Amino acid sequence: MPSEKVVIVVGGDQTGVAALVRRYAASHRLVGADRGALTLAGLFANFDAAIGDFDSVTPQEMENIKKKCRDCRILPAQKDETDTEAAIAYAIESFQPDEIILLGAFGGRLDHLMSNLWLAFHPLVKGMAGKISLMDQQNTLRFYLPGSYVLEKEAEKKYLSFIGMTPVKSLTLTGVAYPLVEKDYAYPIALISNEFNGTEMHFSFESGLLAVIQSSDKQK
Repeated sequence: MPSEKVVIVVGGDQTGVAALVRRYAASHRLVGADRGALTLAGLFANFDAAIGDFDSVTPQEMENIKKKCRDCRILPAQKDETDTEAAIAYAIESFQPDEIILLGAFGGRLDHLMSNLWLAFHPLVKGMAGKISLMDQQNTLRFYLPGSYVLEKEAEKKYLSFIGMTPVKSLTLTGVAYPLVEKDYAYPIALISNEFNGTEMHFSFESGLLAVIQSSDKQK
């Protein structure tokens, strides 16, 4: 049986989300978190699920969401988890995916952005290290736990950055313009604007938590 893949559209900046979600619609399950479900309802006659407290949509918009999603989970406004966290938990429980892509996680309110970045420490996200991507037109961000990895270059992404979410021990980068060998960092540090030498690179580290970002400059 083929492994499931999931796209979750969350309620941040929706710029470029339509083009990205169409790219993955044929191969991925589609889940909308709060206002992200409204984006999916505007693009597709039906999609897999909508989950959230939906405090940012009107009653008419909510009816449209209900008509087009196969499963609608309305959460209380006062809760301990964010709508994005609830959507990730739903996707993992329902589909056991080997890939989750979050769209609409950047931009908008700064507290929402910080909350999405701090997903790196959520037990569910840690359990899928390297398999959850936060993506927009310019950026792809993945979180990694200690280990050894091969990373393929994404088309049209020039830059490669390694952001320590924690202190990091024994970070090694090969196949890049600025390599490292077993470098320790005693505090969270941003190693930005590296570049691939070819189509793939290798990195490894012994302890800590890394955010790895492939990015490009904004097109004028």
